[in-house]
Amino acid sequence: MKKAILKPSVKRKLLVIFLLCLFSASALQLYTFGFADNFFLNWFRMFSVLFILVGTTVLAIVPGVNYLVNKL
Repeated sequence: MKKAILKPSVKRKLLVIFLLCLFSASALQLYTFGFADNFFLNWFRMFSVLFILVGTTVLAIVPGVNYLVNKL
């Protein structure tokens, strides 16, 4: 039997984070700079930074702090 790499709850969280960052990066890029020559490069950079920041916050920092607070 094949074992799942990620739990369904983690997959769902990653999908929500992905969509949130995708739409936020698109809106921020279009509002701030418009559709410039290097739109896709700037958009990808903005998406990557948002995804890493939100992903680590939601999946690592918040559960870690919650665990430490509950342990004390």
